[in-house]
Amino acid sequence: MAPLIAGIVSSLIQNNLPKVAQAVVDKGLDYVQEKTGLELKPDMSAEEVKALREAAQRHEEFKIEQANKNTADARAMQVVALGQDDKFAKRFVMYLATFWSITAVTYIFFITFGTIQESNVRFADTILGFLLGTVVATIINFFLGSSAGSKEKTEAMAAEMRK
Repeated sequence: MAPLIAGIVSSLIQNNLPKVAQAVVDKGLDYVQEKTGLELKPDMSAEEVKALREAAQRHEEFKIEQANKNTADARAMQVVALGQDDKFAKRFVMYLATFWSITAVTYIFFITFGTIQESNVRFADTILGFLLGTVVATIINFFLGSSAGSKEKTEAMAAEMRK
C-alpha cells in the first residue's frame, strides 16, 4: 500500500470512518474521492472530516433508499397481481418463494449431511453462499422487510456515543 494511501486509511480509521477507509482499500482513492466529491488526505482538519462524514452518509443513504425503493416497487407489483382473477398470477410470488425455499433447504441438508468430492467443494461452497446470501436473504427481505435502516440508526447512535 502506498504511503499516502496508508496515511489516509489510518486517518480515516482514527476519525471513526472505517467504511470509508475500507472503500479506499477495496475500490481505490479515486473512487472514494469521486463518490464523496472531496479530496482525501492524511492530515484532514476537523471541518474536512465532518464534511467527509456527511458526504459518506449521503452516499450510503442513497444505496439504502434505492434498495428499499426496489422492494417497494416489487411489493406494489404484487398488490396489482393480487387484484387479478388469474389464480396463478395471484400466487406466483408465493410459488416462487416456496420453490426457492425448498430448494435452499434441500441443498443445505445434502451439503451438510452428504459427502462431497474434494474437487467439488468450491462449487458446493459457492452455491451455498449464493443460496444463503442472495436467495434466502431476498425472500426474507421481500416478506419481512429490511433491517438496513435500523442498522444505520444503530451505527449512527454508536458513533455519537463514541464522540
